[in-house]
Amino acid sequence: MHHKMADNTLQPVQLAAFLDKASQFGHDTALLMNGEEAVSFLTVDDLVQISRWFCNAGEQEKAMRLRTFFNPAIAARSRLGQGMHDRGEAFAFAGAALEEGDHYGLSRHMPFHVKVVSVLTKVIKRDETWDVSVRGAVWGLDDMEELYVALNIGTLILAPGARLVVRGNVFSLLCQRVICMPGDGDSSAAYHIGILPTPFSVDFGYGPHDGAHGMAGRNGRNGNNGREAVVERTLLGYRLQAELDPAEMNGENGEDGGPGHNGAKGRNGGMAKLAELTFRQVEGRLTVFTQAGKGGDGGNGGNGGDGGNGGVGAPGHTLIRGLLPRGANGHGGKGGDGGKGGNGGNGGLSSNIYITVPEADMHKVTRTALPAEAGRGGAGGRGGRGGIGPDGISAAHGDPGSNGMPGRSRPAAVILLNGQV
Repeated sequence: MHHKMADNTLQPVQLAAFLDKASQFGHDTALLMNGEEAVSFLTVDDLVQISRWFCNAGEQEKAMRLRTFFNPAIAARSRLGQGMHDRGEAFAFAGAALEEGDHYGLSRHMPFHVKVVSVLTKVIKRDETWDVSVRGAVWGLDDMEELYVALNIGTLILAPGARLVVRGNVFSLLCQRVICMPGDGDSSAAYHIGILPTPFSVDFGYGPHDGAHGMAGRNGRNGNNGREAVVERTLLGYRLQAELDPAEMNGENGEDGGPGHNGAKGRNGGMAKLAELTFRQVEGRLTVFTQAGKGGDGGNGGNGGDGGNGGVGAPGHTLIRGLLPRGANGHGGKGGDGGKGGNGGNGGLSSNIYITVPEADMHKVTRTALPAEAGRGGAGGRGGRGGIGPDGISAAHGDPGSNGMPGRSRPAAVILLNGQV
């Protein structure tokens, strides 16, 4: 089934608003009117400018946001480093006053690094994804720096299965007209706009997202057999050819197996950052989705090494001077303990999402926000097998390692539609 392309004409007031925002970004409006897409990577010196570029809400709407900005999930992290960023975003998007101590902390992140995009008409084709994210490499920064994306669109046309996503950037979308074309049963996206997490963990750890598995413990060496006595025959009987310490005739004990190494901890899930989505006109049904990243799974603990087998005692002899008793058999070595499983990482943090549409279009918007899943704890390693002595008696097996603890899930983002939860 084929869909007729939607009419992308803007009303004069919508076109004027699009061009005004493009001018703020420094984009060439003549080129935009000619159908070109403008993309700039800029630096911004202060939060006031960030607010001008990124916040499209009026003073009344900002005041409404401020009353609910610090919801329980946001308030709970106020003492963490993220709390300072939250307060900076409350200033930029909700008109909050900055705390005195935050001025210095935020100044260390200045200038802010911003990707700005303007396009008069953007068509996202069937089953395509337009990812507008930006990573720190553009400015020679590491990915832990908070980065911003501002999108200015005249008409956005979403074909069946099409998606617009941003991954882990503070995001502002000003769209004069969005057209969501209905699916035909063959292709239908679960959402149209995705506020997704950073594709990497945001924590102070290192290593892969899922914790590495612990290495197995080494197996214990088998004990040597006892030294056999060398005898010679004489007229009076057997005698030793060389002096021998009877203790040397004992079989050696098997070496204990080495313990398994612990599994590594899973990393925390990626963060889904604050977003403001402003649509001046909605046609069709629009779905906005968000979920922060799943915590990494803990690595499994390594298995304990097997204990070595005991050596065989040397045979005894009847000598001229008396009985030389046989050597004692060695004992098997204890099996190594299994390593502990690594703890799972916590789910990623989420920030508020603000959607603004005309009152008459509110029923056309569906919001889906899911909690960030916790990582699973790794399984403890198996204990090593105890070595066996020549008498068939096994030494103690190693204890299994304990399983890692699962991480904590994190609350879903709060998505407010025209200020309503």
